[in-house]
Amino acid sequence: MHIYTQLYEFSASIGALEGYVYQKKSMAEMDQKALDIWTENLFVAYRLLPEGVMKEIRPRLDLTLNRTISSFEAFLEKDHEILKRLHTMIGQREALTPDDFQKKKWFQKNQHE
Repeated sequence: MHIYTQLYEFSASIGALEGYVYQKKSMAEMDQKALDIWTENLFVAYRLLPEGVMKEIRPRLDLTLNRTISSFEAFLEKDHEILKRLHTMIGQREALTPDDFQKKKWFQKNQHE
């Protein structure tokens, strides 16, 4: 499989997880079995991505993971397996809220980097 396809599938799955957990108040609102499989698959995919790819996506991946972790931390114990998996994928932990979307995308109008 081409690296672009792998990167797309990994990124889409991370973003979908963030959206799935966003504004949830408890695990009762979610499918625990599906989340276990989902986060395990993300963990495996993360370890398979080349170092050069990770270096390029790290800052934005960390933003998404930080928001996702913050959503989960509202109702999961800190030693929960899902949080453990997500923490292993993060480069730099920041105290972000689930609503902290300060980064503009490269395709947004008037964005200069």
